[in-house]
Amino acid sequence: MLDRTETAEGPPPGTPAILPGTTVGGAVGTFYVDFTLWNLARTRSRTLNGLVDTGASYTQAPASLLEELGVEREQTNLFTLADGSKREFSIGWVDLELDGRFRGVYVIFGDEGGKALLGSMALGSFGLAADAGTRRLIPGELTL
Repeated sequence: MLDRTETAEGPPPGTPAILPGTTVGGAVGTFYVDFTLWNLARTRSRTLNGLVDTGASYTQAPASLLEELGVEREQTNLFTLADGSKREFSIGWVDLELDGRFRGVYVIFGDEGGKALLGSMALGSFGLAADAGTRRLIPGELTL
């Protein structure tokens, strides 16, 4: 799933940085990857095939799935959707597993039947970017 061909030295000098949570090589939302959502106790999980969408800040899963895992709704936020409309969604904290690594991320309690999304903040927490041209996740350049 991940391209690990880049050396520790990074890309050649003068190559633009690929920042985690961004898309290179094409449009956002063009490919899917498997990831697993865990409740915070890591006693229940569910693997999803989600759209990699760096145009979306948050990761999203159907509300019923998150409720089955025991994820608590922590707050409600107003989000701007891709069509420009605004809508409120609840968010909660989960452990997200991607390629055998774990990170704590916020997830949106999405609509039933809606797409699972892997958003830019989750990708950024893993130090990954989306390569739309090759349809894979790649290491991003971590900056301070």
